[in-house]
Amino acid sequence: MSRNSGVLLFALVAAISTPFPPSAAISSAAILPGLEFISPLPGSAQIPPGTSLIIRPGGILDPTSVGAGLLRVLGSSSGIHEGPLRLSDDLRTLTFQPDLPFAFGEQVIVALGAGLRTDHGEAVPPAWSSFSTSGPEREAILYLPGAAESDDEPPPQAGGPGSANVIRVDSLPSTTGEPLPPDFPHVQATVFGPPTPGRLFLSSITLGSVKTPSFLMILENDGTPFFQRKIDTQAIDFKMQPDGRLTYFDRTAKAFYALDTRFAVVDSFRCGNGYVTDGHDLVLLPNGHALLMSYDPELVDLSPLKTGLGFGIAVGLIIQELDQRRNVVFQWRSWDHFKITDSIGRVTSGGGIDYVHGNSIDADPDGNIIISCRHMSEVTKISRSTGEILWRLGGKNNQFTFINDPFAISRQHAVKLLPNGNLVMFDNGNFRLPSFSRAVEYAIDETQKTATLVWQYRLSPDAFGPAFGYVQRFPNGNTLINWGNTTPTLTEVAPDGSIVSELTFDPGIATYRAFRFDWPPPRPAEVTFKPAVINKGAIAGPLLAVIEPVGSNFSAADVLLPTVRLDGTLRADAAMVIQPPDANGDGIPDVTVQFPRVAVDRFLSIGMNRLEVTGSLRDGTVFRGSAELRALAPDGAQTTPGSLQLVSVPGALPVEIGAAGGPARPRTFAVYDIQGRLVKRWQTRGGAGDRASWDGRRADGRRVGSGIYLLRAEDGLPGPAVKVLIAR
Repeated sequence: MSRNSGVLLFALVAAISTPFPPSAAISSAAILPGLEFISPLPGSAQIPPGTSLIIRPGGILDPTSVGAGLLRVLGSSSGIHEGPLRLSDDLRTLTFQPDLPFAFGEQVIVALGAGLRTDHGEAVPPAWSSFSTSGPEREAILYLPGAAESDDEPPPQAGGPGSANVIRVDSLPSTTGEPLPPDFPHVQATVFGPPTPGRLFLSSITLGSVKTPSFLMILENDGTPFFQRKIDTQAIDFKMQPDGRLTYFDRTAKAFYALDTRFAVVDSFRCGNGYVTDGHDLVLLPNGHALLMSYDPELVDLSPLKTGLGFGIAVGLIIQELDQRRNVVFQWRSWDHFKITDSIGRVTSGGGIDYVHGNSIDADPDGNIIISCRHMSEVTKISRSTGEILWRLGGKNNQFTFINDPFAISRQHAVKLLPNGNLVMFDNGNFRLPSFSRAVEYAIDETQKTATLVWQYRLSPDAFGPAFGYVQRFPNGNTLINWGNTTPTLTEVAPDGSIVSELTFDPGIATYRAFRFDWPPPRPAEVTFKPAVINKGAIAGPLLAVIEPVGSNFSAADVLLPTVRLDGTLRADAAMVIQPPDANGDGIPDVTVQFPRVAVDRFLSIGMNRLEVTGSLRDGTVFRGSAELRALAPDGAQTTPGSLQLVSVPGALPVEIGAAGGPARPRTFAVYDIQGRLVKRWQTRGGAGDRASWDGRRADGRRVGSGIYLLRAEDGLPGPAVKVLIAR
């Protein structure tokens, strides 16, 4: 601070009642006794003039102690600032929004006076802080072109395996019966096995110099649109939030929009404090708060990069948390913690150096924030309480020892925390030679600072997506991988590495992320099968399914009968309503549907089976329930240990076989071609049931060709092989 500005500040301080520090203490340093967090940080610079103030003393505050006159704010040019001081819904955080913005290039002093108390009556001591605002040049660089995903060098050619036996979506109507727009992207989809329940969420991005509108889309597994909407700009990150709303980022509006179950816009989310919202990620927290990002271009000294550049533009990263009233209750700036030399490789964006390029946010159970810094090849964990960096994984400032992984993460996307505490991410691999992308999972030991690779997946042959990408893990152990701007667009893989399904856009079209969600969000139902035990292959009456709401969350009359399915595939008979509407006599109306027995048999293996019943409701949502159904061997049939029985439809993939004998222990199965050569051998988990599945692939993941194949058990219980015809 200059001497003149210091004199001016001292004169202004003397004019207000709240005590400020003596003139000798008015500097970039601040006296902060008893404060856990404050934003802007003491001594920070280049703060937008429209910023608000955040103060968190630590602990729960007494709301009655928050009042006018508690906080005084003074600008060296703009003078005293009035505005509302609010206690956020967490009862820990104070926010102050000045009625008028600060002036460009001025020093601001913040003083918290006496009188604030905790919920236990303890006094919060007075505190002082100061920061400086940015100059008017910031307005000229605020709206740089979108930050670059790829490095300055030309991206490698898209590669990787394509799909076989494809279904082109342009020949299929949407599930609503409405014709698709002529410019709706073509989709190629292949299903090899039972995918995880739910539908696929994507938004299309046109690659190259020709830009076209995006489509928001919810797709069935075969690529048929359940929902599609054309957006006359680039739209990314289309997904379902934990509260059931859908969100996506509109690049023209620079905002996230939220949709309800009828796809109507019901809300929007934007960064505060004068920052422009970035579209890479939006996380809605259980308490109704929102995490989002902004890219912050500033004029800085670029000489530390040793590239011959002088004073120029560098793009920083801002992390914000908004409360339910959209007050900014947490803010973190890369300028306060990172150096521009932390970047790996040079990436320009609209004439500026994009040195961080945050592309994902997540929160751990304690509320701490995990961010992915793509251009630093770093994952960073930040304390939600203090804003301090807790650890840095990867990149130049790596604090961890990597175990079982010979490759460093490079230009990663979508770092997310799994329920078991592990981190899963899409590792683009831009700086690996040869280049390849992969999905990886690390077990993180924060005490010993180790990152152990416990799972990874690479396509065979390798695929390389230099930009975009996402990894989503499901409760059943399957993983959905979006391969970025390459082919295939997405792959779902089972825990054993077998491919369950693939989907690919035509060349020149990609998606920033791909997800799978239960949509519409299912309502629980109780299902009872009658009879509960059947003889497989017997000529008998239909299988009845009694469907009853759980907790009266819907009425039996709400069920749209034509939509009811068994395991998502088998349609209930047309004449399906059976009276009375209270089959189990518990006083709650239910609905009973019937499924043809001959068709039910192909869903069953000998022993206990859990089958799912789903359907749509009149309000546009769906219900889901399941129950057990025991299948006995056909009357008179002698089922010997080790014998196999074809369960799936002949010629269909995956091949499902019933394996009699020993469902409580692991089983080993093998596939041979007609010349007796081993194609694949695998083992099922103990307790997984007496059904085995083959996805039509070799041990290395390649698809087998057309022909006859033999499946047999190889676990000490020899029996006859099952002959299977594969027709490609």
